[in-house]
Amino acid sequence: MSFSFSKKLFILVCIVVLLLIVLPLFYIVKSSFSKFGSYAYTVNEKQIKSMSSFYLSRIAQEHAEKYDEIFKKIEVVSSLMGRQAESIYLNLDALSRVPLKGALNLESNRENKIFFSPRHETVITLYWGGNKILNAVEKELCALSNFKSILIKSKELVNESLATYVITASGIGLYYTRNLKAESACYNLPPSSEFDLRDGEPVTVFTKSKIKFYDTKWTGIYKSDAIDGLMMTASTPIYGKNGEFKGITGIDIPVDYIIDELTQSAFISGNKNETILFAFLQNKEGKIIAFPSEFMELFGLNMDLSRVKNSSDIISLSLKDSSIRAVRMIAPDIMNSHHGIIKLVINNEKYLLAIGCLNSVDWHLVLVAGQAGMIVSLNKTRAALEKSLGTIWKDFLVYSLVVMVIFAVLLLCVIKIEKGHTLELENRIRLRTMELEKSNKELKNNKNEQNKIIAERTAQLKRLNEHIVFTEEGERKAIASDLHDSVTQTLAMSISKLKNLSESDKIITESELLVIQEYLDLSLREIRSLIYQLSPPILDDFDIDIALGFLIEETNAKYHSHFHYINNIEDRVLLDQALKVTLYRAVNELLTNILKHSGTRNGEVEVSKNKEKIIVRVEDKGAGFDINIVKATDSFGFGLHSLAERMENLGGKIQLESEPGKGTIIHLTAPVLQCNDKEYEKS
Repeated sequence: MSFSFSKKLFILVCIVVLLLIVLPLFYIVKSSFSKFGSYAYTVNEKQIKSMSSFYLSRIAQEHAEKYDEIFKKIEVVSSLMGRQAESIYLNLDALSRVPLKGALNLESNRENKIFFSPRHETVITLYWGGNKILNAVEKELCALSNFKSILIKSKELVNESLATYVITASGIGLYYTRNLKAESACYNLPPSSEFDLRDGEPVTVFTKSKIKFYDTKWTGIYKSDAIDGLMMTASTPIYGKNGEFKGITGIDIPVDYIIDELTQSAFISGNKNETILFAFLQNKEGKIIAFPSEFMELFGLNMDLSRVKNSSDIISLSLKDSSIRAVRMIAPDIMNSHHGIIKLVINNEKYLLAIGCLNSVDWHLVLVAGQAGMIVSLNKTRAALEKSLGTIWKDFLVYSLVVMVIFAVLLLCVIKIEKGHTLELENRIRLRTMELEKSNKELKNNKNEQNKIIAERTAQLKRLNEHIVFTEEGERKAIASDLHDSVTQTLAMSISKLKNLSESDKIITESELLVIQEYLDLSLREIRSLIYQLSPPILDDFDIDIALGFLIEETNAKYHSHFHYINNIEDRVLLDQALKVTLYRAVNELLTNILKHSGTRNGEVEVSKNKEKIIVRVEDKGAGFDINIVKATDSFGFGLHSLAERMENLGGKIQLESEPGKGTIIHLTAPVLQCNDKEYEKS
């Protein structure tokens, strides 16, 4: 096919114009692509580092809260053991007369001169305080035999522990463990002339201090006398009637267990989070509690275990002892931080240290992560981007030829493209219509949900109104009954006495007037009691924890019950007045329910609080009930459903735990006001 000169010239001009359009456009695209890649790399790098820091900080805090609960539980159990042991010493004479079977069945070991109980005994009993067991020691052994069950129960409560035990100042030891190696070690202790357990860290943490401690203390890390490895102990002192030191109760926690737990929780073994290398634990003085041995060299630390032999040898190691200056420099920052991220550079490698605080023991949990691992994927993306740019240049000629062909066919495709555009527009309209229909359906569903919530609230308000009417009527009947049974009878007797005296010709004596006065005083006290029940003034003058204490004392005195009150609150409790009254009434109703329905007059009430809420636990060991049945058939007579609604309306809630024959536990939670004392008093 031949073309005229004009056609050839036209084709040439079209090709030149096309090249003049394609080449600059291609260069602009390539330059923009390169600049965009660099910008995206920089932005993503900052974002990944920021998100990684936030993620690590959150993980550290979550794990710190988890271990805080574990160590708090251990402290509580150790403290309870100490208090129980003190009660034994306070009642030593009585308890020594009712020992457990085999309390004095001890045999002397010729090698170490220590008296031991038989190996079949569950709790090992030892005595190394002398060559003979004197009468005073026998008395103490008999009384302490009643403590064995507490050691067993405490060990069951603290699964993380190696053992629970008692060491007395007189040289008596009670030891319970399920570890066969630790149990065997008890029967092979060195003679007391070489090492006395009373010189070990769990005891000397109290005896070497000039300050007299009463609370549970954590020991430093020391060499275990029972197993290979290091140990730390939650130790609680025992004092006698006159405040003399009688010994300690302890719960042993192996350091290897803590390290294993930290390793697993940091996802090292499972490799679920490749950026986290390891985790370690240190106390408020900066002393290391648990640190994986395989990473000590990385941080320039060296733990020399050759010099430790027994529980009197304490391991004292901190980041300040590191041979690396950068590690020593961050040690104060970790001690002074409760949360956050600290950066560390070792041998040109960057690390992030995420800190979480264990508030109950004031320790620090530190997660160590390599920063390089966080941006590996970003570096791969950058390399791929550079490779793509090279490929673009190589493919330029091929793409240019393709563009020429496409340009030649372009006119033929315009109509088809236009038609395709029309179809695409129709599809978009159809998709948009479907989205609108879906949104309309969601709006209808939301409206139905709102109507359902309104109906539920209306029913709830109706039930509350019925309960108020029912309660008011009940209060009126109760007041009328109390007035009739007490005040009315007393006043009637007073009037009768006065009438008899007025009709009598005898001279009124002072004793007769005193009798009438006593009746009137009794009436006045009964009226005041009724007024107190209607509106307890203690709620206006004291915080809720004090008011609940008075309520329990009054209930115990009035009904001869035995409700034990535990108040864990030390500072002020700022509550809305309506919530305060409701919480007081709720506890009163629950105590009444226990007396009426549980079949027991014993129970326990515990109150505690955190930054956001107050928690009241009411527990009894009575008959219990089936929660599902009560929820289905609850009436105003029992009042739990109504009580739950009243609590929920004021932002609180109620939780039930009960089974027939196993007693009942009820938790009441309510929000505290987030304001200072001046604002609270003003409101």
